[in-house]
Amino acid sequence: MLTDIAGGKMRTFTHLGTLFRIRYRVHYTWLFAAILVPIAVITQFSPTHPLWQRAVLGIFASLMLFLAVAIRESILGFIAVRKGIEVESVTLFVFGGMSQVHSETSSPSLELLLAACGQLFNIIIAGVFSVIYFILKDSGNVMVEVLMQWMAFIWFMLVMLHFIPGFPLDGGRALRVLFWRITADFAKATRITSWTGWGFGLVMTAGGISLLVLTPELFTGIFLVVFGILLQNAATNSRRRVIVQGRAVDNEILNS
Repeated sequence: MLTDIAGGKMRTFTHLGTLFRIRYRVHYTWLFAAILVPIAVITQFSPTHPLWQRAVLGIFASLMLFLAVAIRESILGFIAVRKGIEVESVTLFVFGGMSQVHSETSSPSLELLLAACGQLFNIIIAGVFSVIYFILKDSGNVMVEVLMQWMAFIWFMLVMLHFIPGFPLDGGRALRVLFWRITADFAKATRITSWTGWGFGLVMTAGGISLLVLTPELFTGIFLVVFGILLQNAATNSRRRVIVQGRAVDNEILNS
């Protein structure tokens, strides 16, 4: 286990490995996915199938989600390294990754490229799962068909969510590029867009709670609440990290 200290608070991660000289870490929020995705599949899939089959299907769905996110972030990490960006680590959240980079080696144009590549990958993955589903839907293999249908649905939702202009979502990364160009200050742009991400997370959490209380949309309500909390957590973590990095730079200047 690795511990990231940000703003005086300790964040716990699991070290996944190193690829392209980048350390990859798994955030504890994946525990929510490991529980929520199987429950969603078990409750939403036809009860005519045995519980164990629905449980296995849900576990496979959560594993495939993790694998797809890990591949996405590995590709983005490779692009970043090839473009000369120094990426120290990437933390894998349920909705994607959050990179710790040296701002001196990056630029607004490179950040925009990575944001566009990330969203393009989301769209491609959603399309691939959708095509596989339509190919298999009349094959008689109900389990595989339903698994592909769920993966297409999950990634379609991720595509929609990444359009939200809140960091660290892809839409938020694009918004950070805009503020970075306006202010010429990477840290300030990150703080502004992370607060935006935190605000969107709060709205999603409140909307999910409203659905749970006022409507029978149990799954959608739980999804919004969990994702809203995760987005707030990631946005807060990124803002604190920038603050800590700024203090470290100030200390280096004072001690030099």
